[in-house]
Amino acid sequence: MKRTAAVLGAGALAFAASWGPALASHNGAVVTTAPAGECGETTFEATINDPAGTHKSNNMVLVVSAEGNTQTAPIPVDGSAASITVGPFTSDTTISYRVFGGGERDYDDPSWNGYGTATFGADIGAYGNENGYDWVVSGPEDPNPFTTFNTLDVEGCPGVGGGIEACLGGGADLLNLDAVLGCLEAELMLDFGGLS
Repeated sequence: MKRTAAVLGAGALAFAASWGPALASHNGAVVTTAPAGECGETTFEATINDPAGTHKSNNMVLVVSAEGNTQTAPIPVDGSAASITVGPFTSDTTISYRVFGGGERDYDDPSWNGYGTATFGADIGAYGNENGYDWVVSGPEDPNPFTTFNTLDVEGCPGVGGGIEACLGGGADLLNLDAVLGCLEAELMLDFGGLS
C-alpha cells in the first residue's frame, strides 16, 4: 500500500499544473456499496462515469478506511470496477471512503478543502514540497488539511466482546477451562441482559 501511495504521490506531483478544472469530457467515478452499513462485510466498488469518453484519468484511486486500516485500489479506465471489502465488524464503527481523482481535482469525491480558491494550487504545492505526497491516498487519520471523506455509519453490531463466538473462537484461553467459563458467563450477561 505504501508503494502504491508513493507512486500515486509522484503522479500527483506530476499533475501539479492541472489542479484546476478538468477538461470537458469528465470521467469521474461512481462509488457503490453492498450491503450498505451492515455489521457484516461491506464491499465498495468504484467505476468511471464514461468508459467511452476521450478524457480519462488513469491514476484515480478508491480509498476505504475502517477501524484504522486504509486500503486503496486503482480505478480502471475500461469501465470495470475497483473493489474493496471491509468488515465484518463486532462493534459500531464509521467507514470512511473517497475517490482520489488522479491529477484531476474535479474527479475527487468529495472535493478537497480549499478547491477553487485562488491559492489552492500554491497551497498544495507548498504542502507537498514540505510533507511529500503520500497523503493523497491516506486515511482520515492523516492530518493533512486538504482531503475529506464520505462516511458510512455501521450500527447495531454486537458488543465489543464479540458474543459467545469470541469465547469459542479464541477470545479466551481454550486450555484454561475457568477462563472459557468466565468468558461465556460474561458474554451471556451481555447477550441476554443479565439473565442466568
